[in-house]
Amino acid sequence: MEEIRPRSSSPPTPAFITTRLERDILKVLLYFDIFNHPLKAEELYSFLPSNSTSPSDILRACQSHPLKTIVSCRESYIFMKSAGESCIDERLRKEQLAARRWRIAGIMTKLIERFPFVRGVFVSGELSKGLASKHGDIHFVVVTREHRLWICRTLLILFKKTLLLNSKKYFCVNHFVAERHLGVASRNLYSATEVATLKALGNSDSFHKYTEANAWVAGYFPNLRWGADTTPTPGARASVLQKLIELAIPDKIGDRLDAWLMSRWMKLWNWRYAHLDKEKRSRLFRCSRFLSTAYGEDFQSKILSGYFLRLKQFGIEVDDAAATN
Repeated sequence: MEEIRPRSSSPPTPAFITTRLERDILKVLLYFDIFNHPLKAEELYSFLPSNSTSPSDILRACQSHPLKTIVSCRESYIFMKSAGESCIDERLRKEQLAARRWRIAGIMTKLIERFPFVRGVFVSGELSKGLASKHGDIHFVVVTREHRLWICRTLLILFKKTLLLNSKKYFCVNHFVAERHLGVASRNLYSATEVATLKALGNSDSFHKYTEANAWVAGYFPNLRWGADTTPTPGARASVLQKLIELAIPDKIGDRLDAWLMSRWMKLWNWRYAHLDKEKRSRLFRCSRFLSTAYGEDFQSKILSGYFLRLKQFGIEVDDAAATN
């Protein structure tokens, strides 16, 4: 989900909302309200920060006082009344477009998998949630061989800039992680949601390892069966060119080249984004031997700020876990 659509302030929470289930339901709905995204009862249950309930219990709570005064239930969807029923039509339109984008994502995944030092490819962003905007991009998380992340990244970016004429619409590769460092360090509600909604096309072996390395997500979503049904399977057979390039780079030369490319990318970003303060630039453009991110916008901060504002408007305290960086 890519867009933030702020609306006028919502009414405060009725003072008689006192149960944990009611508050937890509001927390989930207020987060997805940022994206104007209605949820089904099963989806709301999956993202609930507590267990000991069921989708049917959630639906009953939403259809009863006091939640029914601020929450709507229409056509199997649950959403904040302030969003209006048009959010259902918007979701359905995005789902229809996503069905076409998934086919393109599958083709691009097979292509990326055959690049040297690629060990896994996941779909992230809006499409990983089953949605697609007309002007949205297809985002990928690429798992690379250890100590070859920056070689891999450079080759993929060169491919995008030359053969794809620098178009990122169907080929947005802005997140790379080495295969032995799959754990996500930034742990908050936003990162938990993004990690939990990643989708693997093809090789599920690397995805299985990824879910194991990020088991902390269960602390945010105890009802989510994320990766529970994933059986490790081998990835696509390496192409001849992929094998030849990997074999042609000796270990010591490859290590030095990878380190040199990392320093070059770091210098480029420091120059190109000199207008950003050092802390923000380091957060958006992470550079290490095992992680590379390149985000032009501080989307995480915008989402969390919007979410905390909604919580404040409803008199709900911010969880420490939700706000942790």
